[in-house]
Amino acid sequence: MLNNPNPVLNAEEVALLTPQPEECFRRAVQRGAITLDQVTEPLAPHVAAAVRSIVTGERLPASPDLPEELIRQFEQARGHPPTEADLEQMRGFVRAQTEQAQEILTSYPHLRHLLDEQLLTGGGAIAAVNAIDHILGRYLTGTLYAVP
Repeated sequence: MLNNPNPVLNAEEVALLTPQPEECFRRAVQRGAITLDQVTEPLAPHVAAAVRSIVTGERLPASPDLPEELIRQFEQARGHPPTEADLEQMRGFVRAQTEQAQEILTSYPHLRHLLDEQLLTGGGAIAAVNAIDHILGRYLTGTLYAVP
């Protein structure tokens, strides 16, 4: 599952890299080897908050029923607000994304918990995992090369 571990990880963190990537990440950030800004800068605000919560333990605020960003993207693409049928289709997409994320978050218990409590969407959870995997030097979770 390792691509090329981040060279700033110490031996203890490298040992945690495969079985407990969240703990590896938490320790590396707390030690100062990795900064949260390195990981969270390119992420959407709610995803960045989820990544920060892994390290800080802060509780995330409840997320809306349907991600506002998805609705905004729809309005930009179609030029009008979504109809009820469009909203139902988007909800189906969000449900499918959540189910997919639940299957691949086995070694990310904190993000899995956020997903189960509906404080993070499936897409947001996968984005958070991929950002952490990238900074740690792991193959991206959920890709062809990573073990689920």
